[in-house]
Amino acid sequence: MNTKNVPCGAQQGDVLFLPPIASLPHGCKLKVDGILVRGEATGHAHRLADATDGLLYESPNWDLYLVAGARGATTIHEEHGPVTRPAGIYPIRRTQEYDHFAQAARRVTD
Repeated sequence: MNTKNVPCGAQQGDVLFLPPIASLPHGCKLKVDGILVRGEATGHAHRLADATDGLLYESPNWDLYLVAGARGATTIHEEHGPVTRPAGIYPIRRTQEYDHFAQAARRVTD
């Protein structure tokens, strides 16, 4: 699959890494399992690599943030290439697609 690393953000399958922000929102808690998103169809997961220099945090409204340390943080998935983000705090979102006939957006599933 196509994995993109671009200065303003990155994408790994249905996971988007938005441009870095200055600090974590208030109330975020460490997400210890290292899983960004678990695939509904395959059960595969977008997750932090074992040797990564990164942590995941979850906000009270379930938004995720990747905090990449000085060595960067790498995420892996069985069907996509690895994505490494340099040091910073990255909001994580799911890709959405728009159905023009139904006039509705829906989340892309992996």
